[in-house]
Amino acid sequence: MSEQKKNRLIAAFTANAILLIVIIAALLIYQMCEINILSNRKQTLADQTKKYEEMIEKEQDSLDYFTSEQYLIDKAFEYGFVFPD
Repeated sequence: MSEQKKNRLIAAFTANAILLIVIIAALLIYQMCEINILSNRKQTLADQTKKYEEMIEKEQDSLDYFTSEQYLIDKAFEYGFVFPD
C-alpha cells in the first residue's frame, strides 16, 4: 500500500469517526431534551392528579349527604311535606 493511499484511508476514517461522534452527540442532546420535556409533563400530570384527588376527597362528604336518607327528609321539609305522627 502506498503512502498516499494510507493517508487517504486515515483521513477517510478520521472524517467518518468525527461525523459519527457529531451524530451521537446530537442524538444525546435530543434525548436529554426529550427526557426533560417528558419529565416536566409527568410532573404536571402528577400535580393535576393530586389536585383532582383532593377535589374528589373534598366533595365526597357532599356526595354522602346527597345520597343519604337525611337529604331526602330535608328536601321533603323544604317543599312543605309534613310527616304524620
